[in-house]
Amino acid sequence: MRFLATCILLLFGGTDFGGDALSFRFVRPNLEQRIRSQRPILSFSATQLRAFSNYDDQKSLPRERYQSKYHQRSPYRHNLINNSTTGTSSSIYAGRKYRRNRFHDDKSAAESLQHRQKWLQQATQDILLTKPGTLVKGKWHELHSMIKAWSRYAKIDPEAPLVMERLIKRLLDEKEVGGNIEAMIDIDTYNRLLDAWCCAALFRTQANQGRSPIVASQRAREILVSLQENYEASLELSSRQPKPNGESFSMVYDVVLKVEGPTVARRVLAWLEYIHKMNRNHLAKPTRSYYIRLLHAYANSGKGQQAEGFLKHMNATGETPDTLCWNVCIKAYTKAKRGRESAEHADRLLEEMPVPKDLVTYSTVISAWGASGMRSHAVARAEELLRDIEETPNLQPNTVVLNTVMSTWVKSMNPAAVNRTAELLEYMENSEHAPPDLISYNTHLHALATHSRTRTGCGQRANDLLDSLLKKSDRGEISFRTNLFTYNCVIDAWCKSQEEDSAWNAVKVLMGLIQSDRGPKPDLYSFNQVLTALSRCNKPGSTQLSEQLLDYMEDVYNMHDIISYAAVITGLARSGESDAAERGEHLLQRVKAHYASGKSYMRPNNVLYNAVIDLWAKSGKGTYGARKAEALLREMDELRASPNTITYNSVIQSWAKSGTRCCGNKAEAYLDRMWQLYHTQGEIKPNDLTFLAVINAVSKSQNEGKAQKALRILRRMDKLYRNGYKFARPNAFTYTSVLNAAAFPALSTDEKTKRKALDTAIFTLQELRASGYDHPNELTYSTFLKACSNLLSDDDETLRAVIEETFEQCKRDGQVGEKFLYRLREAAPDDLYKQLLSEVVVSEKSDIRVADLPPSWSSNLRNNRSRMRRRDKI
Repeated sequence: MRFLATCILLLFGGTDFGGDALSFRFVRPNLEQRIRSQRPILSFSATQLRAFSNYDDQKSLPRERYQSKYHQRSPYRHNLINNSTTGTSSSIYAGRKYRRNRFHDDKSAAESLQHRQKWLQQATQDILLTKPGTLVKGKWHELHSMIKAWSRYAKIDPEAPLVMERLIKRLLDEKEVGGNIEAMIDIDTYNRLLDAWCCAALFRTQANQGRSPIVASQRAREILVSLQENYEASLELSSRQPKPNGESFSMVYDVVLKVEGPTVARRVLAWLEYIHKMNRNHLAKPTRSYYIRLLHAYANSGKGQQAEGFLKHMNATGETPDTLCWNVCIKAYTKAKRGRESAEHADRLLEEMPVPKDLVTYSTVISAWGASGMRSHAVARAEELLRDIEETPNLQPNTVVLNTVMSTWVKSMNPAAVNRTAELLEYMENSEHAPPDLISYNTHLHALATHSRTRTGCGQRANDLLDSLLKKSDRGEISFRTNLFTYNCVIDAWCKSQEEDSAWNAVKVLMGLIQSDRGPKPDLYSFNQVLTALSRCNKPGSTQLSEQLLDYMEDVYNMHDIISYAAVITGLARSGESDAAERGEHLLQRVKAHYASGKSYMRPNNVLYNAVIDLWAKSGKGTYGARKAEALLREMDELRASPNTITYNSVIQSWAKSGTRCCGNKAEAYLDRMWQLYHTQGEIKPNDLTFLAVINAVSKSQNEGKAQKALRILRRMDKLYRNGYKFARPNAFTYTSVLNAAAFPALSTDEKTKRKALDTAIFTLQELRASGYDHPNELTYSTFLKACSNLLSDDDETLRAVIEETFEQCKRDGQVGEKFLYRLREAAPDDLYKQLLSEVVVSEKSDIRVADLPPSWSSNLRNNRSRMRRRDKI
């Protein structure tokens, strides 16, 4: 037998073509048996069949990935529709570019295809059910035509390769059983079968969504190995077997590379090199494109070491790597995303390159340094490589190189990036060989947006550049148009700016984007950035504008998420408006309605609930506000919205500001609950703000012994910290809150209780000085003076002594400010006040200001205010 009778000879189940009727036995001459014994075939096992039919791989390759960069018409592709060679489909392997069949374009063509496919299925079933040896010569050609037809369905029908194997088996049966020696199978027929299996591996259709592409790729590889082994056996036995050609090897190599990865493809390439080296098939010689494609696969996988080792292998085989190969190897290290390590490897390859370097080489290395995370060193190395380009003959930095240098500056987070990117952009605008493109302008805008928070004027500069680009585009001076990233960078620059009205300027840019007819449309990021900026804006009307903007983005663009609502609610909390809590509650109800309608991404989270609870805590609605905050906390527990420390702190704050007599007890109850949750779940950790809120609530209560109670809570906090609980470190603010509890005794407090409160205040201030936790600040001294004023009578000599000592200590600490002067004037008798401020020359005591005092008295006020501002942000 001179034909390949041992390559694809198994009967496959799972189709409608009568599997039982097609079972067969080979009646082989001795020659065929010798071939089979010497070269065992790689059959498709039942396990592999089940895997191909039932495998559910969500990571299978998408259809659009299967697009080759080469274009070559397959010699055996024909149009299925009209059985001619005028079809629009091309082969799907390396060296060819694929286009979608014409019958995919409209409904009528699809219906026609479905009708023809049913006819083909029936005709195939009829010919497969015939007995071996009964086919006339015309039927052999018809069977070959069916194989061609089924090969055209491989992209859309996952059963096509199985049917083709059955048809090939039927030809072999006709030859072996029926003795029809003219029923030949050439290499083109097997190439069609390989083509079909490769289609099954690469093309995703509705029918093969749950099937593994790897199994189909492995089957194509097995068929190719069997073809080559049987061809080698036929040479030894002087038999005639189909010889795999370059197309056979190329298509299988390409599909293995794309589906099974570069590691398996490397083994296939080694096999091809071995076949050619041993003179077993000269058509198996790998071309240069084989090596380059494998290098690209290594690069796209980020396997730099394997790519570098493959370069050495190319040298050993005589395929000397050129600049392109070295560039791809450098790219492999860049895509490895290992920071400094990747950049150093890329730089090393740059120095070791034995071939001329080009601009791609330099830009790839600069990009690696930009992604290294070594900010200062990265920009220094990028500038050094840029100078190397300028000093290299026949090389001038182009747009890509300069864009990469600009991007490296932006990633460095160096404030100098604003000026340096502006310089490079100006150079590009005046350059003929490196004109700026949209990426150039967007990179500079990104630099402005990144540093807008710390550098004044960045928002306006970004706005001016956007206006300039729009004018140039209208005049036709540039060939590109601004995109959404351009607008978002300008919006971001305004939103991060600390300048007045910056949030409203961001709104203007957003409205310009909305009203643009030819430009892009805003996305969710555009709206959320503006809403966040408005939430931090103190300008009247900002909250109303943010609510209107939220309504607009929902009504017109159907666009919103939790961040959108959280930004608006946060702005309401900062506004201090009387109805802010009710408006925030209404927004929360809208979020619940969205979630109830099936929008899972709108599930209310703890950030949203915390913002609304904070609204009620700051609402000034007393007990009603505290009850609403408690209700929201219970709702969070019911919905499993994960209340956290911030949630409980806000609820405690709501009770502290409620003004009720029992607010201290309520706050302590929540503190105990937090400790219970901490010991059982470990997620709720009471911190310094928690203890501060509880002490503040106790100080606002009407408990006669609230000063001692507040001090006990402080003692508890101090003990926890000294025992290793680092989340609650006492500070000046917690000590000041204890002083505040002593400064405002309950209305029914007697003189004995007041004396205890004074002793508590004196002890607390002395302990703060000696504790090492913090230093008393202006608020601490002011509160202590208020405590002395409220707890001692004006004619008490103790009052004069305490005030005098406190004033001297406050002077030494440099904490004499407006608030302290006000409390001093309120607490001290007139003669003592004049005595203490005798160094200050003023006509009236009410005219004394901090500016009139010696600088040393208020030298530490600025640091104190900065700390207070940071705490307010927390």
